[in-house]
Amino acid sequence: MKLLVQSDDFGFTKGITDGICDALQNGIVTCTGLFVNMPASAYAASKIKDFSNVCFGIDFNIVSGHPVADINMIPHLVDENGLFIRSTEKYKDPNFGIKELWPYDEVMIELRAQLNKFKELTGRMPEYLHPHSITDASKAYIQAIRDLAEEFHIPYSADIRKEFNFGSLKKGWAQKPFTIENQLKADALCYMKEHANELLEFEYAYLSGHAGFVDNDIFRWSSCNILRCKDHEMMTSVFMKKWIEENQIQLISYRDLNK
Repeated sequence: MKLLVQSDDFGFTKGITDGICDALQNGIVTCTGLFVNMPASAYAASKIKDFSNVCFGIDFNIVSGHPVADINMIPHLVDENGLFIRSTEKYKDPNFGIKELWPYDEVMIELRAQLNKFKELTGRMPEYLHPHSITDASKAYIQAIRDLAEEFHIPYSADIRKEFNFGSLKKGWAQKPFTIENQLKADALCYMKEHANELLEFEYAYLSGHAGFVDNDIFRWSSCNILRCKDHEMMTSVFMKKWIEENQIQLISYRDLNK
């Protein structure tokens, strides 16, 4: 079996970045996507050179922090302070689920700006494109990602996994809403101990999470915060490494699928 292990949100905060770096160096993570619009983005980008074997993509973030594009060109994406409107606020809109709240033209302007920023920060293009947070909430957002994937011949993560018929587990430890109580009770490692073998029935399997060291900044930007240290524990655990070895599992990345 071939297993792709992905930890998202590289560059979200310094603590999250350091946690992902630890999971890359001492764990099983093979792919991570860079946020290019956060204060820690440049710090994260500077770490990429240390991990030549890791597949680095871009996580297109249009719900946290400052946009990369001119805010006057994306008025429906930002609040009165020039910050992205949080997804939790959009969900309260009476038009949610009825009307597209992330207009395609504005989304495309911002995603292009983020793609250019990735190249500016890293000196190269991302190896895959990946959405963040609103995958099921905005068809325009997903279409914009697909259009950029086609234009630049960079795989869109969900589509290439579908092409290879990847199997995955339901993330039973990551239950929404992400209340503090739910996150404190969550146990990613225990869940994998109980369910990891279910992945063995697939030729290609996908394990995703949000590893990270929890710092104060993440509480400002994300309701998914404490859960990140639980994902880190699982992705760096002796159990997962031993399970991979005992079952002769090959760790792969999007790089291996895009040859």
